[in-house]
Amino acid sequence: MADPALEQHFLVSPDKLTMLVDAAGIRPSDTVLEVGAGAGTVARAMPPCAGLTVVELDPRLLEALRRAVPHAHIRQGDALQLVHELRYDVLIGSLPDVVTESLIDLLPQLSFRTAVLATGRDSDFGRLPPEFTVTEITRIGGDDFSPPQPSMSRIVRVARRT
Repeated sequence: MADPALEQHFLVSPDKLTMLVDAAGIRPSDTVLEVGAGAGTVARAMPPCAGLTVVELDPRLLEALRRAVPHAHIRQGDALQLVHELRYDVLIGSLPDVVTESLIDLLPQLSFRTAVLATGRDSDFGRLPPEFTVTEITRIGGDDFSPPQPSMSRIVRVARRT
């Protein structure tokens, strides 16, 4: 189902999924937006919340998402456009590295409490303004994904300072 040529590698490690979800700090009253939802492996691991919207660009994956997370509102489209249009407290992203780099640049324009992003090993968060704190949660790669990802990446939490 995943197409590595499109940089599609679905996070499947139970330990890493738990770390990602815990880092998001999802509250029962939160609305959550996941961009780059793939086959729904991250969305399935999320705790109950007020609303969950998952976004996937690849139309081939939409039916798998419907089966995996029937409680979610599923949107097919461009994540970089939809992050501006939708309302959410928590943003979770697992996008190809080049798209994530563009998303990092958009973060100051977006309204969210916490973002948890799967990013390239060398993604530079230093370009964010000082109102944000950035914390590396863990490194991910290889068999953490299906199909295995050939390079190492990391899961990063971005939050607004309060």
